[in-house]
Amino acid sequence: MPKTAQVVRKETPRLEDYLEAILNLVSAKGDASTVDLANHLGVKPPTVSGMLQRLDERGYLLYEPYRGIRLTTRGEKVARSVIERHQAVSQLLDLLGVEEKIAYEDTEGREHHVHPATIHKVERLVDFLHDHPEELRLIRDYIEK
Repeated sequence: MPKTAQVVRKETPRLEDYLEAILNLVSAKGDASTVDLANHLGVKPPTVSGMLQRLDERGYLLYEPYRGIRLTTRGEKVARSVIERHQAVSQLLDLLGVEEKIAYEDTEGREHHVHPATIHKVERLVDFLHDHPEELRLIRDYIEK
């Protein structure tokens, strides 16, 4: 399991959503367009253009209208941190036997509000439970009562 970079959180959830969406789109299809982002985030293309300009000004990406979007190292670091926080919480809920749909609903959006120190402990717990299946079984049996 990847370890969460100790990113100091000072960004808004919306900004993180954009960076995460860009990274996911680029990973999935090789690029991310304004229209792709608008569809993915459920907003209008002019809203996306405005945010992309702000992200460019803040050094999170390189944006040239009608040419493409590329995350900077800084932008990619923030995006990966959001994804890793989401994955850590999702993995814990999965290990505890929470139904996938419920786990997704419980995790989506909340990854922005979990401190990196907390995520580190969640990751350590997930690692422990993976390495100790008997203890995981005892926990699952206990919580299912």
